[in-house]
Amino acid sequence: MQLLGTSKRWRSIGSPFLLVVLGVVPLTAPAAEEAAAPGASGAEGPAVLTPSGTDDAFEFQTESMEGTIALAGAYHGVTRLVDRRSGRQVIDPRYSALNLFKLMSVNQIMGQPRTMERTTEVAPDRVEVSWAPTDGHNARITARYEVVRPNAVDVTVTVRSQGAYRGYELFMSNYFDKTLRPYVFLKSRGGQEPELVLPMVSDVFRGTVLVFPRDAHAARRCVDGRWERNEWKTPIVQMCPVRHYAHCLALLTDPEDQLGVVLMAHPRHCYAISTRYFAEDDADRLTTYSAFDFSLFGDDLLPGDERSVKVRLALIPLDGDPSRALELYREFVAETSEGLDAPDTPDPKGTVQ
Repeated sequence: MQLLGTSKRWRSIGSPFLLVVLGVVPLTAPAAEEAAAPGASGAEGPAVLTPSGTDDAFEFQTESMEGTIALAGAYHGVTRLVDRRSGRQVIDPRYSALNLFKLMSVNQIMGQPRTMERTTEVAPDRVEVSWAPTDGHNARITARYEVVRPNAVDVTVTVRSQGAYRGYELFMSNYFDKTLRPYVFLKSRGGQEPELVLPMVSDVFRGTVLVFPRDAHAARRCVDGRWERNEWKTPIVQMCPVRHYAHCLALLTDPEDQLGVVLMAHPRHCYAISTRYFAEDDADRLTTYSAFDFSLFGDDLLPGDERSVKVRLALIPLDGDPSRALELYREFVAETSEGLDAPDTPDPKGTVQ
């Protein structure tokens, strides 16, 4: 397997796993026996990640789901995620979810982690991928992936800046099976209840990516020049800012509304959500997959600044009730609000964004 832009320096962190160059040394008992059964260590704590035999990927299994986290290649992240109740694989097998795509700031494109060299650290219950500063991006990035029982995968992204950047952004992409329908919770006029909306094709924005910003200030980011830059063969597309999101929550459902795929971040950590509009007819679709992107950070960075954000990808039995996704999101916001300045932290039971 070709490893795109991946360093050959691997090491383990407090782990029985020993990675040598691009190979995996077989584990000795009892470590091998424990790792052979993901999730065998009990219901509490993160799930065990087991080397898959492909040098760069790790398998996991909980009572609710199973999947694969890949460390190398352009489409690192969650490459397989299966709901055990239905047997449905929700990730488009060509791509991945929780994938670090673009590094941008005002009128700048600073590189793509997909093609940048990286190093990896592995422990039984997490993997970390790090990108060192480059000539075009004067900051270090670390992405830590963990499987949270019973139904979620978390990625925590930390940026340690050595430069000054206006409106710094990490654009994180998630590619799902085309049959899944993308929903967003949007603000309504006059302070009414948020609306759950399925963005459908329209000639007004056909051929663009729909951007749902947090607020009017955030809406300016996607049209400040960053999406017009094509250095390093970076793909560009017209980003179309539309209504403001009410919750930093993306929901995909299967056609029967039985399974929910949920993506979420704290609103302080994500200034916009973008998606592809849905259409039954392939000729009306922008892409051959369903997708959500999270525009993370969004604030100015100065030398010495360090910021961390967390994004959670979860599977839930929906059974026709989208409010289940909202309940999960409110719990997540309450969890990730710890440490944030109280005056600026939204109320997860009321006006949470």
